[in-house]
Amino acid sequence: QNEKSKMGKVDNEKSKVAKIDSPNYKSGSRSEQKSVQQKSVVAVEMPDIKTDKVKKEDKKLSVDPEEGQFLEKGGRQDFMLVNTMDTAIAVKIKCSNNALYRVTPVYLSIATNQITTLMVTRLPGPAKNDKLVAAYCPMEPGIKDPKEAMAKYEAKGKKCEIIRIMLKLVNAEDLVVPDPSREAVS
Repeated sequence: QNEKSKMGKVDNEKSKVAKIDSPNYKSGSRSEQKSVQQKSVVAVEMPDIKTDKVKKEDKKLSVDPEEGQFLEKGGRQDFMLVNTMDTAIAVKIKCSNNALYRVTPVYLSIATNQITTLMVTRLPGPAKNDKLVAAYCPMEPGIKDPKEAMAKYEAKGKKCEIIRIMLKLVNAEDLVVPDPSREAVS
């Protein structure tokens, strides 16, 4: 019974928040508006677990740049894959358009806190935005082959985590040239 009264109070506060946000809402007193606004702040600060998304910092595999840019006449772009997990990971790269894109390597393993380069080449062809999907999972100790590591991981009924990398077509004047200060020093 006590929980129902609490829920009723929250629902009542939410309806007041909805009223104040409505363009048709007019209140007779300023103090009423102030109290409703104060209650709405409490309702807004409470996170909704169902709708909150995973923050980018929480990813176990990060990709830089986060999207690829190519010209219609083709080109090549390198992506840095960074393993932030405390174990080595196995990665498989899939592409939505294998007729125009070549990815090297397709399977790779990345040691803990290490960086690997992924090379993506686009052949000349019709304008179309595509995507890469990097599926990754932790590698068991003693396994060196990433293909074998992924097969064993999925055989246990577990699903690999994924990251999507958009591959966009741009005009020559819109092509973003990487900042040399961000390049690794040899």
